[in-house]
Amino acid sequence: MLFTDYTLNGPYVGQLKARLQQGRPAGRLVDLMHDAPPFQPRRAAYLLAACLPYTPPGAVILAVVDPGVGSERAGCAVRVGARWLVGPDNGLLAIAARAAAEPAWYALPAPGAEASATFHGRDVFADAARRLAVGEEAGLTPFPAEAAVGAGWPADRDETIYADGFGNVMTGRRAQTLPGDAVMQVGGHRLERARTFSDLPEGGAFWYENAMGLAEVAVNQGRADALDGLGLGVPCAWERP
Repeated sequence: MLFTDYTLNGPYVGQLKARLQQGRPAGRLVDLMHDAPPFQPRRAAYLLAACLPYTPPGAVILAVVDPGVGSERAGCAVRVGARWLVGPDNGLLAIAARAAAEPAWYALPAPGAEASATFHGRDVFADAARRLAVGEEAGLTPFPAEAAVGAGWPADRDETIYADGFGNVMTGRRAQTLPGDAVMQVGGHRLERARTFSDLPEGGAFWYENAMGLAEVAVNQGRADALDGLGLGVPCAWERP
């Protein structure tokens, strides 16, 4: 399963898939998303964590949002229950790893001389993911979870982190952590909670629990990302009415 900020433009997703199918193929490939917040592993981490429960046991998730590609940052794999996550050790995997009571973290071998300095997704992480998908775990070096980048990040992120194709704006806050009557303050807007879009008249703005369990801002038959002050990275706060 693939989770990246590559977008579907250009050759990058295609080359990832081609690499995963070399040698002993990794099996069926599923695109989770390819428009994660670009160059923002800290925001993307909360989206990856929200996606994880909807992946099947045994899945290997190759996740790449990697502005530090080619630098000294390490590559890693983490066993999360019956699943594996593979990607850079830059915090991208950290929030999803908490889904396991005892996540097992491993460092990947250092890239070989043949690896592109700017495409570790293909030349390092895809190879590791393919091997794990066929049961090969050789070459992994365990390290403590507390040493992973992002180990100290909060379980929720109270800011806007992603806008989907409909203009709905997700936050990094799990809706289940909020009281049912919580009011969101974001970008100068005070938004009450609704269950679904049709609970408001056309053009009405609100927040709700989206299909992945995150608090999200929406406008019935409109675009929340067009509201004044509602870009990405905008802090949000919660209050009782």
